[in-house]
Amino acid sequence: MAAMTPVPVFDWLDHFMALAGDGGMRDIGRLRRLAPHEGWLVGIKAAASDADVHGDVWERHPAGEEMLCVLEGSVVLTLMDEAGAETDVLLDARRGAVVPRGIWHRLRVACPARILFVTPGQGSEHRRVGAATQA
Repeated sequence: MAAMTPVPVFDWLDHFMALAGDGGMRDIGRLRRLAPHEGWLVGIKAAASDADVHGDVWERHPAGEEMLCVLEGSVVLTLMDEAGAETDVLLDARRGAVVPRGIWHRLRVACPARILFVTPGQGSEHRRVGAATQA
């Protein structure tokens, strides 16, 4: 019988993992840079204020959809359509949402939260709130 290699244990809060297309995973800690073959970023983010979730920045992911799941607390997910109209979605604990590919969105903290996210790792775009956000 082959010897089993111990499984590394890590603190999951504010800790990110990169998922590669070949099924591999890489521990990237707080670092958010992925290798070109790593397609997804997965982690749990603590958010006490809007600054923790970059509430003043719109983002979109042309490479795929993003899943957001609130484990504790509550956040407001704001989506912007192609015409610039905004829709707010309140996500309380145990609620989640999938942000469609290419849709501008941002988060604001309603109550200190912990958020599980699965995000496309490549090609994300960011714009300051108030700046032009052409679709």
